[in-house]
Amino acid sequence: MLTSVTRIGAFTRWGFARVRILEWAGALPALLFGCYAAPLWASDATYANLKGSILLENSRVSVESFTIAPGQWTGRHTPRGNQLLVFVHGGVLTSKGSGRAVLWRDGRVRWHGDGAAPDEGEINSGNAPIELLWVTLKPVAAAAGAVTSPVDRHLDYPNIPGEDLLENDYVIVQRFTVGPGAWEGIHAHGPNMLYIHVHGGQWAARSHHEPEHAYPSASADGEVGWMTPVDIGEGHESGNIGKTPIDLIWVTLK
Repeated sequence: MLTSVTRIGAFTRWGFARVRILEWAGALPALLFGCYAAPLWASDATYANLKGSILLENSRVSVESFTIAPGQWTGRHTPRGNQLLVFVHGGVLTSKGSGRAVLWRDGRVRWHGDGAAPDEGEINSGNAPIELLWVTLKPVAAAAGAVTSPVDRHLDYPNIPGEDLLENDYVIVQRFTVGPGAWEGIHAHGPNMLYIHVHGGQWAARSHHEPEHAYPSASADGEVGWMTPVDIGEGHESGNIGKTPIDLIWVTLK
């Protein structure tokens, strides 16, 4: 974590406005000829009966948050390409189509690949609201002559062992629990990394260039952010100075 990183959650932090990316440059020629097709993430609603909130959007990802009340049906679900589903506050979802009920615990993730068919959605069969996030990956054109790097992209906290939740051709998903008083240890951050707080808390940070200092406010459950790359030489690390564990998911885009 870094004080310079954009921290975005249920409420905008430090005056950062939510930004919706509109790629007019690529769309303009098609608009002139009347054949423009909107990007997949800007088309029909994800759920017919739910209104989502965009927590973060940039050129690589869009992160949308939904809350499903007890007994509520999401309505028809429309997939949006390559997506990661993350449960912040889980519960029991019952398929409207098959009737099958599944328990999703806090912090569970599931990958939905491009080409998934729409479905009839699900019903919250429990007694508490379910909060989930859809992380949608945006298409990126491969650079000419690009060579796949063999470098390991996993995040490594020297003091905190992580749990590998999922890895495929698009993402690496890891989960860390930072207990009260614990520090991650000096580590690096590569490019294109997104963090999601399953259970938030009060962070502090320090490095070779800045003394230890607490963040202005605690991170909330479900808060997300896009991480700035950090070289190992900066001596960066963060710690939990609160009284409860911080449960954190990192998503690294390949």
